[in-house]
This record gives sequence, structure tokens and C-alpha cells, in this order.
Amino acid sequence: MARPWRIRYAGAKYHVTVRGNGRQAVFLEAADYERFMGQLFEALEQDQVRLYAYVLMPNHYHLLIETPRGNVQRFMQRLNTAYSMYFRFKHARPGHCFQGRYGAKLVSGDEYLVRLTRYIHLNPIKIKRMKNWSAAERQEYLEGYGWSSYRGYVSEQGALEYVDYRWLKLMGCATMSGNRRAYRRYTAGMIEGRDEELFRANDASRYAIGDGRFQEQVAEDLKAVRVERAVRGDIVWPVGRSRTPLEIESVVKKALGLNDTDLSAHGRRAGIGKKVALELCCRFCDLSQREIGRHFGYRGNGSVGKQRQALKTLIASGKTLAAQVERLEKQLARP
Repeated sequence: MARPWRIRYAGAKYHVTVRGNGRQAVFLEAADYERFMGQLFEALEQDQVRLYAYVLMPNHYHLLIETPRGNVQRFMQRLNTAYSMYFRFKHARPGHCFQGRYGAKLVSGDEYLVRLTRYIHLNPIKIKRMKNWSAAERQEYLEGYGWSSYRGYVSEQGALEYVDYRWLKLMGCATMSGNRRAYRRYTAGMIEGRDEELFRANDASRYAIGDGRFQEQVAEDLKAVRVERAVRGDIVWPVGRSRTPLEIESVVKKALGLNDTDLSAHGRRAGIGKKVALELCCRFCDLSQREIGRHFGYRGNGSVGKQRQALKTLIASGKTLAAQVERLEKQLARP
């Protein structure tokens, strides 16, 4: 079977799957998992990819990501190449580390996105050796599994800076702590079952997970851009151009009614406007966080990250700010 097309565009969300070559293990010890996580976080920063959920298993891994820049191929090449080089050297294993081309299905629809987070998080207990384990035993194992984003979904203490927990809001509770409790119940309800709706959506298309209309639209788009049926490659829709920090400053100041002074304050004096400007620069400028920090007058390497984390907390607690940031994102994403 010919390999599927890779569909790329700005803002695309993907369920990414990568397996070890010949289904062999790619994580042999704790140091391997730790090394991969470090490389994952670095790739997320370099390519400005949003990570919604992940799990690392001994012979494969899953990611649920969004690519504001439409650059899934560069992100995955960076990540898999870096880890493969480490793994081959560390364990003296020549040849390919991963099996073939990574899988990357487009995902659309809140319902399917939250179902996917649950599917990803339940991977550690959906294995043969746990076939006869009780639901309570599986739940206990899941709570203690250290190589997935699950703990951050069900506990604020387990939250990671590089994981975006926005889909927790779909639990419908008034507070994030309530949403986390509801999410624990949501995953626990599928410990001994199988999400038939998600599996039907997954099996219905080689390219997309979502409702029938979304899958049909993806199929039509693919049909429209194929030059000849024998060709296989990447389908790339036009993406917005890279922005400069000055452009983003101008947009933020105009939208939020700010002046130059508001964007020059540091530390605790830095207001919401500066946090928004930093976040948007990280998403739309082809610059590292360090370079962006220098533009805004920061000397420390972690300053931008702290401001972004503070903004993430503010967005989670207020719909108005979340809507403002989303409007600015759409404006900057336009070609």
C-alpha cells in the first residue's frame, strides 16, 4: 500500500503515532524516557508547536499536537532525528530506530479531541499483561505512570509547562480543579471498555479523525490538489508568513490600547499586554525564546517562559482574555 499523503496547513491538529523499527523497544531505561522528553520540549519551543497530550510506551509513542505554522514535518524530523542519534549511540544499535514514516492524522471537533486525550492516556493500561487486572488495579497503575500527560490532566501538581490543558474545559465544570476531577472520572469510565465512536471515526479515513463532514471535506480537498493519482507526497496549504516582534507589538498595542511603556516593564510589573505580546512572538516569529526575550529587554533565559506560563494561567481563569488572544492569533495568521 502506498504511503498516505501528509496534509499540512497552519493551525492543523494531529494525532501523531511513531513506532519502533520492527516494533522493537525504543525506550529501554528511565534515562531514555527523560532524554526524549527533553528533546520533545526543545522541539516544541523551536518549532512553536502546541502539545495537548502525550504518552511514551516502551516501543512507541503518541502525541496530540497543533502546528500554528503548518510545520509538522520539520517538528517531527527534528524530534525523531535527535532521539534516533541518541538511541543508536547510547545502546550501540545501528540502523533505524523508528519504523517507517510517522503517522499523523488530522483531528477536528472538540468531542474527538477530548476523546483522543483519553485514548492516549489509557495506553499504559491497555496491554496484554493487564488483561486480568481489576479496574482498581489499572487505575492505580495509571495514576503512577510517569511518562504521559495524564497526571497534569487530573492534578494541578502534575501539570507541565509545555502541555496545553485547554481541552479540560470541555468537562464543563466551573473551576479547573472541578474539570480535573471530572476528567479522572471520564477516563476511569473507559478503563475496561473501548471508545467505539473514536475507533469508528479513526477507521473511516486514512487522513482524518472527526465527524463525517470533516472527513469528506478532507477527502475532497485531497482529490482537488492531486495532480495524478500515482503521486505521493505532502499537501501543503498556504500558511501565514512569519511576523516580526515589531509587527506583533503594534498589533497588541492597538488591540489592547497599550503604549510603549506597557511593553517595557519587567518582572511583576509586566502586565497582561506584555505577556500576550511575548506569547504571540513565540508563536509567529521565527525566533527562539532567548532571541525574543532579548528583544523585550530580558537577560535571563527563563524570563519569557515564566511570562508565558503566567499568561496560560490567566487564560485558563478568564474567557475574555482567552477570546482576545484567539482573535489576535487569527489576525496574525492571515497571509
